[in-house]
Amino acid sequence: MPAASKRATAAAKKPAATTPAQAPDLLRLGAHACLVARDAVMNVAEGLANASSLAFVTVKECEAELDEIDRYVDDRIAGELTEASPKRVKELLACLKFVLDLERIGDLVLTIVGRARAYGSQLSVQDRADLHDMCRILEQMLTLVHKANAERDVGPALAAHRLDGEMDALRTRIYSRQVSRRNRDIALSLEIFLMAQALERAGDHAKNLAEEVCHLVEGRTMRHQRSFGK
Repeated sequence: MPAASKRATAAAKKPAATTPAQAPDLLRLGAHACLVARDAVMNVAEGLANASSLAFVTVKECEAELDEIDRYVDDRIAGELTEASPKRVKELLACLKFVLDLERIGDLVLTIVGRARAYGSQLSVQDRADLHDMCRILEQMLTLVHKANAERDVGPALAAHRLDGEMDALRTRIYSRQVSRRNRDIALSLEIFLMAQALERAGDHAKNLAEEVCHLVEGRTMRHQRSFGK
């Protein structure tokens, strides 16, 4: 199956109309959102690698689904919190943060689609390869975060957190190459800057997700308690 046609299949989308008993569980939707965001990133990588129009269309579909999940969770979270046990409250608050970060990742990767469509044929082999690698690392981060959240295990979350350094290194390499390039097209360099920046910011959101899993599992703000790089 080509990457452009791959979609997350874990939790189902929100039904068009539901009774309270039929309404999808918010925690399950939050986990599903992680897979949807991962699919969006996977299809950006496919689009960059193969100039696939279908991949870019799929990114838009993923982003729209993330927006729908975000609205649904936002509409229901207050009512759920009033009736939840302390443990459930903690999980619901983590879910809310998860969905917010994932929706933002969807927005960021969607910005890349327009730029890739407009300037993709002008990207150098090196720029295309580095942007593709950033997508693949981000995809790996989201896979690890999903695993950590599903298994309530900080190990994969810490691994995802460490990968953010690789995202930063690739962004810096792209920036440096644009600055040092002779007779460069300023407009094209700016678009490449913005694509790299969007992916780096998406990586920051994925890092936030990893920290949130650690907080959920261990009950403390891990960014102040642990050196994630060790």
